[in-house]
Amino acid sequence: MPFKVPSLAEVNRTVENNFSQAFYGSSGVLRAMVLKVVSKVVAGAVYMAVLFLSFIWKNSFVATADVDGLVREGSKRNMPPKPASPARGMIEISGPEGISIAAGTVVVDKVFGHEYEILNSVTINEVDDQTGLGTVTVQAYSIAFGSKYDLPKDTVLTFRDIDIEDVKIKVAEGGLYGGVSVDVVVDGVEKQWGETVEDYRNRLKKRVQNQTAGGNDVDYWEWAMSFSEVSDCFVVPNYPVTNFVLIFCADFRSSVIKLNQLIIDKISDYIKSKNRRPVASYPFVSNVEPIRVSFVLAIPQLNEFYKNSVVEAVKSYFRTIGPNQSFSGESIRQAILANGGVSDAAVSGFQVKGDAVVGAYTLQISIEDSSAGIEDLVFTGEVVDTSNLYSDIDFISM
Repeated sequence: MPFKVPSLAEVNRTVENNFSQAFYGSSGVLRAMVLKVVSKVVAGAVYMAVLFLSFIWKNSFVATADVDGLVREGSKRNMPPKPASPARGMIEISGPEGISIAAGTVVVDKVFGHEYEILNSVTINEVDDQTGLGTVTVQAYSIAFGSKYDLPKDTVLTFRDIDIEDVKIKVAEGGLYGGVSVDVVVDGVEKQWGETVEDYRNRLKKRVQNQTAGGNDVDYWEWAMSFSEVSDCFVVPNYPVTNFVLIFCADFRSSVIKLNQLIIDKISDYIKSKNRRPVASYPFVSNVEPIRVSFVLAIPQLNEFYKNSVVEAVKSYFRTIGPNQSFSGESIRQAILANGGVSDAAVSGFQVKGDAVVGAYTLQISIEDSSAGIEDLVFTGEVVDTSNLYSDIDFISM
């Protein structure tokens, strides 16, 4: 029998029955007298203890704890919520020779007016002989937190406080990404997190289920997932040889999914630090390469509600499939039946990257070899592009 918190009326009725049994020899409704009033007073006093015990019971488990309870549980395990993060990346500044830009200079997105701060001082020293112009790249990050400050490659920026002729600024390769901000109330105070409450709960669950083991795959997953810019992480141990650990980081909250190199390098430095990296391992923090998957899907109820429900189920499924893992039309169908809310489904015309697939497809891992040594190897792992699934699925009626 599951535990159930009684209501105040139920507690009051229990007290009345006990008083009636004690004073009259049988349970029943007390007459309108002092004893009935006393029973209500006792029930009210006891109910405060009932609610307190209910609160303790609820917050004793990660699965049922409220926000405050999750934060307390995380502090015990040294797993605080992810902090809110700005959008960050590289920008290109083009202009004549000798132009210097100081650290802290603010540039503005022309369309929305969002502000970004340049991290380092730079000077244009080399220019093209024909045009007389040169280009330098420099790190920049949004002054405020949140995904609305993310910018794609080639977005035009301008200086906020200074005016320099013949200088052009734009977002470099990889874009400005990684901005995350979620408003959460903790102990009555509104705070900005880098993840939702349920995402934080799921991270704590995985930590409870998989205790730190000095270098197993979950350890690497937890280290990478501690960054606000990462929504999903796939760990491939002992690939392509023993002691190699590939950590593929992605952000499925963004339409781009892959992270820019600046964020990848930051995560890599964190995992490879001497107080974290196991002695005999060679961890490689790597980026992902989203690929398109399309298919024809027949379902009995062909309307927008069920279409959206099915797409969300397929998205959730593909977020569990990472590099070196396989999926098929049948596994997609099973995920739809389990979580899509439809009674039946049929997948046909299954294609990956525009090519027809018979059976299963394994997400590939590519290796960019380097003669510089092991540490300079670059791995890229395929993941499914979930940002266009609604248009990649052709719905028909069964």
